[in-house]
Amino acid sequence: MKNLMLLILLSATSIFTSQAQTSFAKDSLSVSSFIGFQKKVDFENYQIEFKNVVSDSRCPKDVMCIRAGEAKVLLSIFKNGAYIEDKEITIDANGYVMEENNLAFITNDFKIFGMNLKPYPTSKASISETDYEIEIVFQPTILN
Repeated sequence: MKNLMLLILLSATSIFTSQAQTSFAKDSLSVSSFIGFQKKVDFENYQIEFKNVVSDSRCPKDVMCIRAGEAKVLLSIFKNGAYIEDKEITIDANGYVMEENNLAFITNDFKIFGMNLKPYPTSKASISETDYEIEIVFQPTILN
């Protein structure tokens, strides 16, 4: 009976958890660009600046870890050069891109996502902030 209750509880938890997150995938209508540390990318009237790497706890690729880790990145959003807001996003080391973690900003015409932080850490060398690049994706909202 305990096993049955545990199975029901785990099933219910996984159902609610999977419904709470919305995945994201780039498509042929999305526009993407890699930008370097403290650089900007322009799209229509919006500019996205890669402001800071808040933390990078991704497991180095040459190490065996229990948890893959994640990186937190701070992006600044501008419209026509005027500052709108800063947004912290999470880059999952497993490559999962979820709207809840990676969505930086929504306009009437498109959504702005941050994903794919490079370089990936190794145990042999530390990464200088100036070496980081992030992929910014602009996805039309007509798809959503």
